[in-house]
This record gives sequence, C-alpha cells and structure tokens, in this order.
Amino acid sequence: MLRDHIARQTDQDPHFHWRGENVTRIENLSDIVFALAFGMLVSASTPPTTYGELLTHLWLILPVIAGFSILVLIWNAHYMFFRRYGLTDATVVLLNAALLLLVLFIAYPLRFIFDGLFGYLLGAFVGDWSRMAETGMGFSESSHIIAIFSIGYATVFLVMALMYGHALKRKDTLGLNATELALTRRSVWHYWIDVPLGLLVAIFAVFTPLGPFSACLLGLSGASAFWLRLRFPLPQADDGDQVSVETSSQG
Repeated sequence: MLRDHIARQTDQDPHFHWRGENVTRIENLSDIVFALAFGMLVSASTPPTTYGELLTHLWLILPVIAGFSILVLIWNAHYMFFRRYGLTDATVVLLNAALLLLVLFIAYPLRFIFDGLFGYLLGAFVGDWSRMAETGMGFSESSHIIAIFSIGYATVFLVMALMYGHALKRKDTLGLNATELALTRRSVWHYWIDVPLGLLVAIFAVFTPLGPFSACLLGLSGASAFWLRLRFPLPQADDGDQVSVETSSQG
C-alpha cells in the first residue's frame, strides 16, 4: 500500500482513484492516431536541403510547439478519462472513434494557423513578409482557417463532454466518491463551456473585423477553469484514500 500512497502524492491526479489500471486496445489505437496527428503537425513542412533552409526550419519549431501543445491538451484529457474511469462500453467506443477522427481533422489546420501567425509576427516585428506569402494566406483566408479549426475544436470538446458525462451517469457503478464527483462535474462543465466558446470564435472570425485574432477568445477557457474550481470545490475531507483501500480489499 506504500507504493499506492507514494503514487497518489506524486502523480497529476492525486484525488482520483484510477479504475483503468490496464491499457486497453482502445487506448492502443488512440495512441497510434495521436502519434499520426503529431507526425502530420511536424512533417507539414518540406525537409531542408541548404543551410539557409535549415535555419528557417529551426525557426519553424515555434508554430509546431504551439500546435503540439493543443494536441497534447486533447491527448491528456483523453488519457485522464481512461485512467480515471476505465470504461470501454459501446458508447465509449463510439465516442472515442469520433474523437480520433476529429483529431486527425484538426492536425493540418493547426499547422496552417500557427504558420500564418508566425509569418505575421515576422512581418510585423522584423519586416520579413516572405513566410506569410509562402502560406498563401491573407487576412480573409486566415479568418476562414481559424473558423474551420474552431469548429473542429468545439466538436472535439463536445465529444469529450459527452464521454465525461457518460462517466458521470455511471457514477454508482464506478463507485465515485464526493471528491471524484466534484472533479468529474468540473470536467463535464469545462468541456461543455469550450463548445460554445469554439463556435463563438468561428463566428467572430468570419463575421467581425477581428478576423483571425478572434482565436484569442479561446483564452477564456482558462478563466472558465478557474471559475469551475470555485463552483465545484473539493470536499474538505478527501475520502479518495478510503475508496482506494475499499477497492483493494474487494479485489
């Protein structure tokens, strides 16, 4: 039991008893798809053949990092779901398949978005507009790319909200304690808030003068996470250890 106690104090989810102890075939397939999406993000540019192209390629790590971070955010939400709940029923299989399709869908728009943003920053601060010209994107095209990505973003988190909502419906079967219920409700609300937020960005990008800069509104997702911590506080007495002991004794 000492190993379990140490793990609970050092992992990223110390208040939750993980029910998904073994990696399932669903997760194996999901990891393959996420790996493909990461590869699509990184390999979107042609390999360098000269020293100058190599230097340019190294600079392009910045937009790759930005897109990579968003994919990691989605992967982590997916990872936490299967580790927390260990659900593999027909509903989860269907929702997971939809999520993987959407992840592949947004991989290339992610790279275009951040390549365009990087090109704009180079032009605005360095005076080099060549990168922006290479993307073939002007203000209007950038706005439409942002709208496409935002719709994909909203749909991804719609699926995540449905997955976590499904786990919430199975709370009695899973034996979620008060702390775990609060954390699950936070997740459900957080992902549901991201859905209209993504759609709002798409609308602002196409129909307002903000255009591609509407993507900054996605930063409100962090503010909603802070509000949800206040809306669903964790119980004072964390009974996660009690659930872990009970589960171990039942096993």
